[in-house]
Amino acid sequence: MPQRVARTRAGNTWTEARYWSFIRSALRSAFMKYPVKHQAKGQAKQITEEGVRYKCSSCGGLFKDRDVQVEHTVPCGSLKSYEDLPRFVANMFCEADGLTIMCKDCHQLKTNEERLARKETR
Repeated sequence: MPQRVARTRAGNTWTEARYWSFIRSALRSAFMKYPVKHQAKGQAKQITEEGVRYKCSSCGGLFKDRDVQVEHTVPCGSLKSYEDLPRFVANMFCEADGLTIMCKDCHQLKTNEERLARKETR
């Protein structure tokens, strides 16, 4: 029989991984309302004949709002323990110069490269 992971959080209903996933998710939700995120997007904003577009910092293309994402230039890092909280929060809620705007395709490529690099260093 497979060994079960101990459920020691949230009234013994969550595993440690689920608990930290919840905390990460809550911080990411807060980041969506962070004014600096919107300042960074404003810096990439351009008015074109087609309307408002945002310039991707990677490929240089112009994209609609729904086709761009805000990227942290310094990755937020992992959040698996209380010791990780100060660095994670400082990186998540950085100033505008720590953020860049990327189209969804470029952002996905960068994310995939970062994940691969992390796997190779383990």
